[in-house]
Amino acid sequence: MRGFDKGGMKEVAVFAAAFLILTSPALARGALDRTEPGHQSPPPPGQDLPIAPPVVQFPPPPEWMTIRSTQDWRKAGKFEKELSKDCAARRFHEVMPMRFRAYFKGEVLSVAFGHGLNLYDPKKKADRKLIYLFREGDSTACTVQSMTNQDARLLNDAQTNAKSGAYQKN
Repeated sequence: MRGFDKGGMKEVAVFAAAFLILTSPALARGALDRTEPGHQSPPPPGQDLPIAPPVVQFPPPPEWMTIRSTQDWRKAGKFEKELSKDCAARRFHEVMPMRFRAYFKGEVLSVAFGHGLNLYDPKKKADRKLIYLFREGDSTACTVQSMTNQDARLLNDAQTNAKSGAYQKN
């Protein structure tokens, strides 16, 4: 019977080093990413969800103007007092500020969607059918407005019809 020789120890060391190098990305990643237990299920067919940019094969441009209106932003939806407090405490905010934008009479607001697009909401306080507008979303003076899909369409339609100068038959 032979003992350990230097050649055998080198092979074991090389094998161990190769194993660690090849498995380190998997170890750094941790367990496979799974959907969290309290996630929202997909909506049933036929329900109306907020307007969201289309799913595209290539990455979208740095920002998307989703709503454009000549009205004042205060008339755009309903003020959300509790969500504004959470936004000021950074418990409810947009993931990428100004990724999606809404333009109201000279003021630009950041947009996030209740179904999760561009929205950080660990306590699941968002309504999936609403669009959230953030004013000063990166400060403690953050205010959150919520609006429905229909409100956004009305704002956009009013803006489009006023600027298009389309001929209307009487």
